Amino acid sequence: MAFLLALSVAFALAPEVEESERLANAGDLPGVLRVLEAYVATHPDDPEALWRLARGLYENGEVLAQSIPDKQRLPIYARARTIAQRAQKLDPESGQGYLWEGAAMGRIATASGILSQLSTADDIERLWLTALGKKTRYRMDSGISSFPGDVYNALGQFYRLCPDWKLMEWISGTRGDIDKSVKYFRMMVADDPKRAEGLKELGVALLCKGYKHDDAAAKVEGRKWLNDAYALPHSYPTDAIDHRQIPVILAKEADACGYSRDGWEDTSEGAYKGG
Repeated sequence: MAFLLALSVAFALAPEVEESERLANAGDLPGVLRVLEAYVATHPDDPEALWRLARGLYENGEVLAQSIPDKQRLPIYARARTIAQRAQKLDPESGQGYLWEGAAMGRIATASGILSQLSTADDIERLWLTALGKKTRYRMDSGISSFPGDVYNALGQFYRLCPDWKLMEWISGTRGDIDKSVKYFRMMVADDPKRAEGLKELGVALLCKGYKHDDAAAKVEGRKWLNDAYALPHSYPTDAIDHRQIPVILAKEADACGYSRDGWEDTSEGAYKGG
């Protein structure tokens, strides 16, 4: 009994980390950052706080993307990456550190221009596949974040936005794959069918597939998922951004392959070669 009690104490979250979860569920991103920044300043070796801070910084970058230039967000993502790396070292069996380092690197790529960051694609993919291989299980009460749902989301976006031309494999050892993208987003939606971001991203991936492969059924299904996502509540800051962007996505659906919450990307081979 004493051993079981010790285990429960060892894995209990610090009160400040619990408070950050409460604030996150309430949609208070500034509050999350305020609490975690103060706590991590005096407790730099708490991996549960560190990966949540990395996530919060990433999400803050998503909000700031709507109002400030891309280059001004790069230090935010660089710091999130460093914090996530520390979380990995402190708790290598948790998938969260790998997930959020990859997320930070992914946003460094989109904020810098994906075609200028192609050599990092295999590193990002490796981090997310490593995360997926861990036994981590997590879900916010609000459903805004979950594990492995967040990894499905990350991989789905990766395989849609990563160029799929053959030269890409020579540059980085990996390439995009729209069928993999759709697969991971279907897994995300199955994990939480009421999470608006998952429905939105599945819709985007299906529209991308529809236009890439002239697949009318994929286009129809993609529009359905986007409309379903639009109908869901959107109280969290990133969900509110998605809600505003869904009509824009539908108006530019032929460009869905290049959609990103922080901007649209041209990942064609012609753009890479300067065509």
